[in-house]
Amino acid sequence: MRAALTRALVAGACLFAGAPAASADLISPKTSEAFRNSVGVATHVGYTDTAYADWPRLVARLDELGVRHLRDGAYGDPSPQAREYNRHIYEAIDLAAAHGMRFTFLMGGARSETGTLDQLVRVVAGRLRHATEALEAPNEFDKYVAGQSWAPKLAAYSRELYRRANAEPSLRSLPVLAPSLAGAGAERQLGDLRRWFDVGNVHPYTGGRSPEPGHLRTELADASLVSGSKRVWATEAGFHNALHHRTDGQPPVSEEAGAVYLLRTFLEHFSSGIERTYVYELIDEKPDHGSDPEQHFGLLRNDYSPKPAFTALKNLLTLVGRRDERPRIRPLRLVVSGAGDVRRLVLQKSQRTYLVVLWRTASVWDTDRRRPLHVRPRAVSVGIPGAARVELADPVASASTRRLRLREGHVRVALAAHPLILRVDSRR
Repeated sequence: MRAALTRALVAGACLFAGAPAASADLISPKTSEAFRNSVGVATHVGYTDTAYADWPRLVARLDELGVRHLRDGAYGDPSPQAREYNRHIYEAIDLAAAHGMRFTFLMGGARSETGTLDQLVRVVAGRLRHATEALEAPNEFDKYVAGQSWAPKLAAYSRELYRRANAEPSLRSLPVLAPSLAGAGAERQLGDLRRWFDVGNVHPYTGGRSPEPGHLRTELADASLVSGSKRVWATEAGFHNALHHRTDGQPPVSEEAGAVYLLRTFLEHFSSGIERTYVYELIDEKPDHGSDPEQHFGLLRNDYSPKPAFTALKNLLTLVGRRDERPRIRPLRLVVSGAGDVRRLVLQKSQRTYLVVLWRTASVWDTDRRRPLHVRPRAVSVGIPGAARVELADPVASASTRRLRLREGHVRVALAAHPLILRVDSRR
């Protein structure tokens, strides 16, 4: 199964010279820095009975991955019995912060098990302020509070969180995120809360399917019932690999399919205007033989070894690179012609360097039969008027690049399942 899927995916790297003539569009790119900052990872520092117990090892993996934005829970219970537990968590957060990582902190849950709102605000405004970059209302509250009482309780809590955060001088500059919701129709039940947060929130899991624009349009339309036209983050998204899971719920995907879908997730979300996406989650929490989905969402296996999704994301971020200058945005005259499900994103990396990212929405995994699907390559013509150096990369496979020769201002790629990146160094 693994070999078959690998053969199907690698087919996307085939190249052809020449292309039919086409008129060029003037595209205003987004910055590569903005894309890098759109990538986050959900963690569970407080899960000390799981693989998260070896937090220094995970911080080293995060350094390797290149992600600097984490999402976790705040812990503020000052009682004597929680003192040692909190000390462990705060030191773990300190370690991540010392490596340049910052947290979006969930500010309480359905049962206030991590502290009261007052206690949580106090700790993020004080002891954890150096590691804090955003505050988030409770996670999927509607899933944990039975009956119709959840909506007014969550609305009241969200309003109070926003008031407390803005009343605290050290927190006023931080964005407050809306609560995430889990159930169908929950947004309509909760209603318009846009006055009480700065950023909307979605959890656009695809149910084991390929991310695609229609799904995101639906998710964002639902979110707008709560957040209106405010900017949006996705504080959870991802895929699990529990291939022996047979009950109702989100279907599994293979590790190889998960790698392809994860890169597409970040690309689709960023292209659709979602400012940041946190993949759920960093590591498979406990040993399991593939029957419990909750133990198989990780970018890392329970033994800390990287899954293909970890490697693919690391390669993508390596290719995007770190900021070495803040470029003045210069439109790129470019045409990408490819029929069907071809998607594109243009990033500006420096004054003369652009990344043209191409991907498909075609499925690579049959969720019913639980087997890989072959994606037949589709010819895509990329026209780049003027002199330029062009290199090709396939981040699912590696972070290396291969130079392409422009012929009459065009290259033509065979785009199958893997997203491909064209690095264009303009000489104009």
